[in-house]
Amino acid sequence: MARQTLKTTPADTVGIQVPVGRIAAGRSRWQTVFDARDKPMVYRLCNASPASSLVVEVDGAHRTHQVEPGASIDVLGKRIRVKAGSGGTTQRVEGWYALVS
Repeated sequence: MARQTLKTTPADTVGIQVPVGRIAAGRSRWQTVFDARDKPMVYRLCNASPASSLVVEVDGAHRTHQVEPGASIDVLGKRIRVKAGSGGTTQRVEGWYALVS
């Protein structure tokens, strides 16, 4: 079994959708925040990283949203993914997400 480089919560390993969690994403891979089959949900995403922006993709859209350091955004969708934006001083971004409705 391969050793994981990122710390994950038990919910991440079994695919359970939790109402709150943390974001720890790099520039090369997307981190899935929410993936539902039936109805979209509203999630609040906060960028807690002081040096890099957070790129948010909702429902596989061609247009992404960029969240600046210290800011947050509310998004509605069935599939929400995040990763670190380019141009920052670090390769990683950290933050949190919470289910709004």
